Amino acid sequence: MKNLQYIFLVLLLAALAACGKKAETTTETEATGPVVIHLTDEQKRVAGIQTGAPGRKLLSTPIECTGKVEVPPQSLASVYAPVAGFVKVVKYLPGDYVKKGDLLITLSHPDLIKLQREWLETKSRLNFLEQENKRKQTLAGADAASRRAAEEAATEYEVAKTHYMGLKVELELIGLPVTQIEKSGMPQSVLHLYAPVAGYITRIDANLGKLVNSHDLLYEIVDNSHLHLELQVFAKDLAYLKPGQKITATVPGTDKSLEAEVHLVGKMIDDNTKTTMVHGHFLIEPVPLTPGTMVQASIQANPVEAWALPTGALVRAGDQSYVFIQSADGFEKKAVKTGRTQGDWTEVFDLDDKTVVVLEGAYYLNNMEGEAGHSH
Repeated sequence: MKNLQYIFLVLLLAALAACGKKAETTTETEATGPVVIHLTDEQKRVAGIQTGAPGRKLLSTPIECTGKVEVPPQSLASVYAPVAGFVKVVKYLPGDYVKKGDLLITLSHPDLIKLQREWLETKSRLNFLEQENKRKQTLAGADAASRRAAEEAATEYEVAKTHYMGLKVELELIGLPVTQIEKSGMPQSVLHLYAPVAGYITRIDANLGKLVNSHDLLYEIVDNSHLHLELQVFAKDLAYLKPGQKITATVPGTDKSLEAEVHLVGKMIDDNTKTTMVHGHFLIEPVPLTPGTMVQASIQANPVEAWALPTGALVRAGDQSYVFIQSADGFEKKAVKTGRTQGDWTEVFDLDDKTVVVLEGAYYLNNMEGEAGHSH
C-alpha cells in the first residue's frame, strides 16, 4: 500500500514539473515579442527596399457597370430614297470619310420627270388663270351674271395656285433644284443625293441599276468626333452618382483605358434589368473607338480623403493585411485594417505620416520572416 502511495506521489510531482516547464516556455515566448528582421545596407539594396509614410489620398467607392460607345443623334445621319428610282451613280465604301455636301448617289425614274412636268404645266396655266381672274373681276360691275363668272374665275385660280405650290414643296422635299427648273423650264432627269453631315460611312445598301423604293435606307453616316458613353447602372447604386464623377472605361480584351466623367444620370428605371442609363463624356476627343463598341466601366463615386498606402506595401494572409514598420532595430510586421482600394492605392487605418512603412519589398521581408524566427 505504501508502495502505491509512493508511486502516486512521484507521478504527481512529475506532472507538476511538466506544467511548470510549459508555463515557463509560454511566458518566455510571450516575453520574446514581435519578430524583428535585420538587413544590411547591401541586403536592402538587393531587395529593393523603399520606405516612406502613408499619404492622404482622395479615394472613391468604385461602381462597376457595362455599356457601350454611342454618338449623339445629331452626329448620326441616315440617307433614304425620297422617291422610287433606279441607281445611276453610287459612290464610296463603308469606312470612307465624306464631307458634308459630297455626292453620294444618283437616282432616275420616269415618274420623277412626270411630276416636274405636271408642276411646270400648272405654272403655265396659273399665269393664264391669274389674267383671266383679273379681267372678269373688272367686268363684274353690277351685272349678276358677270359677278358669278368672276367668282368662278377666282375659285379656279386659287385651286390652281394651291396645286402649283403643293407640287413645288413636294419637289423641294424630294431634293430637286426647283428654282433652276422653274427658270429653265426643263425637267431634270436625275436626282442627286448628298451627304447631310461630315463623317464615316457605316452602311451602304445600293448598287448600280438597283430599283430602290421610297423610304429605302441607302446610307448611314457617323460623325464620331463627339462619342460618348451610355452605361447601365443598377438602381441600388443611383444614390451614389452625380455629374462630374470620374469614369474609367476599358474595352474587353484590351488593356487600354479611357477617361470620362458622368454628365447625366437617368431618372427612369428599366423594369426588366433594374438599371438606368448614365451618360458620360470623354475627357479627351476624338476617341479611337467605333460607335456600338461594348465597354466595361468603373465610376468613382463618393470620394473621401483618407490615409493610404501603395497596394504593393500590403502583405495579405487570408482576410488579414500586414505592413512592415521600420524601427530603430529593423523591420517589424504589423497587422492593419484596410478600407477601399482605388487604382494602386489602398486605404489604411491606425497609421499616419509619422509611421515609416516599407513601400517596396514587403513580400521579400515577409519571406524572410519565417527564416528569421525569433532573432533580434
